[in-house]
Amino acid sequence: MPRQHSLNNFDAIRLLAAGMVLCSHEFALTGRAEPHPFGLVKLGTLGVLVFFSVSGYLVAQSWAGDPHPLRFAARRILRVWPGLAVVTCVAAWLVGPLVSTWSLRDYFLSPETWGYFSQLYFVVQPHLPGVFEHSPYPVVNGSLWTIPIELHWYGVLLLAGICGLLRRKVRYLLLVLVLCYAAYVFLLYDVQHNPRASFLGPDFGYEYGAFFCYGAVLFHFRDAWQRHPWRLLAGLALLAATLGACRHGYASLFVLLTFAVIRAGEWSTPVLRRLGRYGDFSYGIYIYAFMVQKSLVQWLGPDHLYGLMLLSGACSLACAAISWHLVERPMLDLKRHLPGVAPLMGDTVRIQVSSMEAVSPGQGHGDIVAWRDEGQ
Repeated sequence: MPRQHSLNNFDAIRLLAAGMVLCSHEFALTGRAEPHPFGLVKLGTLGVLVFFSVSGYLVAQSWAGDPHPLRFAARRILRVWPGLAVVTCVAAWLVGPLVSTWSLRDYFLSPETWGYFSQLYFVVQPHLPGVFEHSPYPVVNGSLWTIPIELHWYGVLLLAGICGLLRRKVRYLLLVLVLCYAAYVFLLYDVQHNPRASFLGPDFGYEYGAFFCYGAVLFHFRDAWQRHPWRLLAGLALLAATLGACRHGYASLFVLLTFAVIRAGEWSTPVLRRLGRYGDFSYGIYIYAFMVQKSLVQWLGPDHLYGLMLLSGACSLACAAISWHLVERPMLDLKRHLPGVAPLMGDTVRIQVSSMEAVSPGQGHGDIVAWRDEGQ
C-alpha cells in the first residue's frame, strides 16, 4: 500500500545518491577505475556528500519539530540501528557461510565471526573469516564505515540543540561557527591536499561533517534564502569559481553542492516527487548493495560491468524493499509511541509545496538518514 510521502524531491535525490554509490563501487569491485566527477572525488564519494547534505537539512528539521533530546536520539536510533542489525546478521549468518573458504565448523567457531557483531554497537568490523579473501577489497560490507561518522554528527547537532544554538535568536552564531569549521577543514587544514585526510587515515572524514552542518544551516536560514535563491546561487557560483582558481576545488564543490542539492530537493517535480511512494529504499540500497555486488562478482566474474551493475541494482533494490517493509518501517512506526508524541495520521512529514515547511509534528523526514559510500 502506498505510504504518505512528501511533495518534494528528497526521496528521488536520496535514491540518486544511493545509485551513485552503487555504480562507483561496481567499477572498483570489478577492477576498474572509479569515475571522478569534476576530477575531484569519486562518484560514490559525491553520492555520500549528497547524503550528508540532505541529512543535515532534514535532521535539523526533525529537531526543530520536536526539540526533545531523548525523543530525538530515539528517532535517530530507530532509523539507523534496526536495518544495520539485520544486515549484520545476514552477512554473518547467511552470506558468510555461503561464500567463505572456511569450513562451516571453523567459520562459526572463529572469534572473528562473533566479533563481527561489534557493528551492533557501531564499531565497524570489516572482515569475516574466509569471506571475499581473494577480492581486491577483502571487506564484507565496505559501506558501513560511514555509520559512526553519521552518528557523531547527530550527536553534535543534539549537543548544539541542548546548548540553545539551534534557536532562531542565535542562528547567526550557528552560521559563524559553521563557517569557521568549513574554513578550517577546506582552507587551513586543506582536506583536499593534506595526506593525513586520505581514506581511513588518522584525520579522515572531517569534510563530511562540514556538508552535514551546511545542510543544517540552510534549514535554519530557509526563510532568508528561499526569497532569492537564484541570487544566492549566483553568489555561491562566483565564490566557487574563485576557490577553484586558487586550487581549492574541494572547497569549491562544498560551496555549491549542498545548496544545489537542497534547492533541488525542495522542488516538487512530477514523477520525481512520487519515487518514495512505496517506501524509502535509499538506506536499504546503501547498506546491502556492496555485499550484493561482491557476491555477484565472486559468482559471475568481473567481465560484464554494466550487466553486473543492472543485476546488482535490481537485487539491492529487492533487499531494500524487504528491509523497508519488514524492518525499517515497523521500527519507525514505534516513534508514535515515544513519550510525549501526539498521535499521527502517518509516519512521514507532509510538506507544503509553496513554503516547503513541515506541517506534521512527527517530522518523519528528519528520520531519513544520509548514507554513504565506501571510498574516498
